[in-house]
Amino acid sequence: MTFNIHIVYKQFMQQTNEIKISLKREHDLYSNAVAFYRNALKEFEQTHQLSTQAFLKRFESGQLGDDADYFDWYAFSKLLTRWQKAQSAIRSAIQ
Repeated sequence: MTFNIHIVYKQFMQQTNEIKISLKREHDLYSNAVAFYRNALKEFEQTHQLSTQAFLKRFESGQLGDDADYFDWYAFSKLLTRWQKAQSAIRSAIQ
């Protein structure tokens, strides 16, 4: 009986380790996405001489036009937030 418990425990620990490795890999992918969107937002900020936070307030209140750049900026900002939330959840799971 003790032998069987040891085997089951060992298999469980191996699966747990494999899950952690997979989650770490996912975390790395999310880190790359977060970096991409942060860089994109910096480019928009530099191009338009406006912070993303100020842009969002003005865009959402209708003070800006319908330039395609604005829609991309808006989408990238929202996507960054989603990627960061997911990354945070993964980080919590692997710590």
